[in-house]
Amino acid sequence: MRLRPPHHFVPLGAATALLLSGLLSGLLSGCADSAQPETADRRSASKTPEERKTPAPGSGKPWEPDDAMQRAERALDAYEEDGSAAKLSDSGSAHLADGVHRTFQAPGKRWYRLDLTCDTSGERELTLTLTRGSAEQAYGIGCGDPEADQFNVPPGAPFTVRVDGVRTGSGLVLWRLNTVARDDVDGCDDDIEGCDG
Repeated sequence: MRLRPPHHFVPLGAATALLLSGLLSGLLSGCADSAQPETADRRSASKTPEERKTPAPGSGKPWEPDDAMQRAERALDAYEEDGSAAKLSDSGSAHLADGVHRTFQAPGKRWYRLDLTCDTSGERELTLTLTRGSAEQAYGIGCGDPEADQFNVPPGAPFTVRVDGVRTGSGLVLWRLNTVARDDVDGCDDDIEGCDG
């Protein structure tokens, strides 16, 4: 067996020493660059196109799908403590470009309450159309509102919910269809037939 000396030095040539010196200098200057505060131009240039999103209306912040989903869910949850003992019948979401076109069955004796909201990067209002038979009503839905819009539909024949898609925008539409006791119906009894005053 051959023993190695405890310290084995390899002589460096001038070219190798110069190369190591240049690498060390580059590493140190990279650290100095990263210590400098980022300017708005540098931050923007370092982001991918997906990260450079348009601001949410009125917020000055970029519109992000995950944040939008959370805001929309909070708007739907705003009525959880209204004392109506609502029972969930159906729920869903749709991309703004696709819109919503759903027909719901409405059997039983309990009223149906549609809670609907939207959150988008450019549209402030969408149009909701409720249809049952020959009766039809259109409503404006404010996007980004802290509380979802609510619509009452009495039990009976199936009814259709339509929100036309917007191809030029980014966003989502969320809805929940609940049933409530007749005594818990707030506002108009039938938002498809409509109510005066």
